[in-house]
Amino acid sequence: MSSIWAKEGWYSLGEKGISWAETMLSLMIIFMLFGTLLPLMQKMQQTLDDKQMQATAYETMHEAARTILATGSSSGRRAVNGTIYTWEFNSELCVSYNNYRFMPVTVCAE
Repeated sequence: MSSIWAKEGWYSLGEKGISWAETMLSLMIIFMLFGTLLPLMQKMQQTLDDKQMQATAYETMHEAARTILATGSSSGRRAVNGTIYTWEFNSELCVSYNNYRFMPVTVCAE
């Protein structure tokens, strides 16, 4: 008499390995995990890029202040990682650049 409660276990019936349904369930769980984590990772990357560009803008502002004191120039440009940072000194020192979304950003010294 063959029973599903055989020696190998109730799920086996003498066959080795995992079933198609178990494989699909495992893949679905993995895809759901990646599907929920991917937007979070993308948002974190965008925030990191924004902060890195802003830090480079402040670094450009520092270099511009040194250039103003040394040469008396009132404007200049600097390229870092494909982004062009343009600085100008009128009544205050401002640095302008386009972020990764190609939106203009201006940072001014207070």
